[in-house]
Amino acid sequence: ERQWRALGAQDSVVVVEEEIDEAGEFEYASERSMGNKNEKTTTTTRDEYWKVSQEEEEVEEEKKKLKKKREGEREIELLCLLDSEKVKEELFQAPHTNGSNEGGEGQGGREMKSLAVTRGLVAFETLAFLATSFGLYFLPKEREYFVIFRVFYFPLIPLIAMLWLWGLNVAVWTQFRMNYLKVFEVEDRVILPCHDDVFKMAHISSLVVLGSSCFFLFCAVFDFQILAMRQAEFLYFVFVLLLLFPGDFIFGKQRRFLVSTLVRIAIPFSREVSFADFLLADVLTSLARPIADTAVVGCRIASSYTSVGVRFKHASEACNAHSWLYSIVLALPYLWRLIQCVKIYFATGEKPQLANAVKYFTAFPVIYFSAVKYHTTREAWLSFYKPVWIVSAVLNSGFSFYWDIARDWEFQLFSFGKSKTILRNDLVYSNKEGYKWAIVTNFILRITWTCKLSAQLRHMYGLSLVLSLLEIFRRFQWMFIRIEVALLKDLRKAYSALPK
Repeated sequence: ERQWRALGAQDSVVVVEEEIDEAGEFEYASERSMGNKNEKTTTTTRDEYWKVSQEEEEVEEEKKKLKKKREGEREIELLCLLDSEKVKEELFQAPHTNGSNEGGEGQGGREMKSLAVTRGLVAFETLAFLATSFGLYFLPKEREYFVIFRVFYFPLIPLIAMLWLWGLNVAVWTQFRMNYLKVFEVEDRVILPCHDDVFKMAHISSLVVLGSSCFFLFCAVFDFQILAMRQAEFLYFVFVLLLLFPGDFIFGKQRRFLVSTLVRIAIPFSREVSFADFLLADVLTSLARPIADTAVVGCRIASSYTSVGVRFKHASEACNAHSWLYSIVLALPYLWRLIQCVKIYFATGEKPQLANAVKYFTAFPVIYFSAVKYHTTREAWLSFYKPVWIVSAVLNSGFSFYWDIARDWEFQLFSFGKSKTILRNDLVYSNKEGYKWAIVTNFILRITWTCKLSAQLRHMYGLSLVLSLLEIFRRFQWMFIRIEVALLKDLRKAYSALPK
């Protein structure tokens, strides 16, 4: 019985141990199976995640392709829209209509009379120009008269040339029936003159300057020094009176519009920047050197004197191209344009305006280091200031050229393979070679204009005058494409507002 009980106890122990072992194996198996299940679940979740990610990427790619396709379709529609009659009637119509189709024979008679008057004016201006040129050629360069002529008359040549070229701009737009007035504000469109009126203003200005220059050389021949000086000063008083004189005679509305626009540019916090404001401010940057030379003339006229010789000598020390006053006036057009860019940014939030402001800011180091040459030693200029000036000039020229091509003209020259053409698809003018010519000449003339701001050329008056005229020509051809881009922007804006 004891043995049986002992054997029974042993069997119970064995059974319990077997149960324990079976339970342990079951638990281990359960844990293993759960691990496998978790591993399978983790693998399934990872696969699903990558699958969803790939699907999202495919959806994004499809959206991009669809967006690009739609943009292409909209671009094609826009290009087709340029050929539609409705758009041509609105954007590409004669900008100035003065009822020229009415009047019959009377209108034709007035046109013939106007043509005869114009021919007479051109003949008189040609004779006066030839007389002035011969007089300057035979006038001794060492005489004081030549210096006075250069100081008083050279600054006016680029200003009048800009007026003539603006008239040519308007004439071409009118000939191509490009409604350039559409880019201006409504209140400005009724004031801007047609090309005939611009040419009349240019004729009047040219006649006044050429007549004064001929009389100056007449006084120089007979050594009428005081009379020559006084009539040269009187020339500037005449132009100031023409700008500020009240009344509607001699293009009174246009004169007041020009003065009011100049005041808004000089005091840029009066109202929001209009197209006329920034366009004229851009023109002033091209006329920066003639404006600074005109300021020198104003300084000389305003200077006190007891006699002509003493007064001119005193003014030469205070008012010349080497003074800080000259550099300050030279920088003012760039400062005005910079303020306009910042003001537009705060009004619209357009970030490219900040980059445009930086472009105009790069002109300040060029002007400053050019002026430093006359206020430091030769060793300091050659060792430090001149290399810094060269770097500043390269930066200003490169940035300005890039902005002209990529922003103002919206060409694809700097797209670097993203576009099949260096131009645009929506070209208004038919001659593509003209666009390429504009790109090349703009690059060359940008460099020459920056070099013209240098101190080395301030005493080379003849070369400085030629470079000023070349910059005027660059601005003249810049106008054609800039107005074209502004018209296309208006077209895109109006078309994007239509239902898709």
